[in-house]
Amino acid sequence: MLPAGRSAGDPADRLALRDLVDSYAAAADARDEQLFVSLFADDAVLQVRYANLEDPATTVTGAAAMASIPRALGARFPETFHLVGNHRCQVDGDSAVGETYCDAHHLHTGADGEPADLRMVIRYADAYGRGADGAWRFARRTVNVLWQHVGPVSASALHRS
Repeated sequence: MLPAGRSAGDPADRLALRDLVDSYAAAADARDEQLFVSLFADDAVLQVRYANLEDPATTVTGAAAMASIPRALGARFPETFHLVGNHRCQVDGDSAVGETYCDAHHLHTGADGEPADLRMVIRYADAYGRGADGAWRFARRTVNVLWQHVGPVSASALHRS
């Protein structure tokens, strides 16, 4: 993604982009629809892809429609925890591309009635744009679910405090 010899861009831009990807995880976990929507450009596209499927499992278009994502997470999973790891980006003026790794935990009641954790290892592929207000937003985000694992979790983990 970052060719040899290419600069990743201004450190302030890189920090702002890191804050953007961290805010995405925080907004998703807090089910903060207002914050979540604010992270996307008006014409943004978000796709969810699974490693074993050729076509996207989900495509959401437009910032306003992005409110459906934290809502859907909350409906299916009482708790989520997105741990954002490596983030690399390359800035070119008012646009940028980036890649972010994430270890995402989705707590729920399993088919056997017991608490379970659906762990997803994710690689986000992003395109960013800087708006007229100077803020960076997602122009496109592809959620590449590389693998999943379901495991047990303590019952207390399912109770949001």
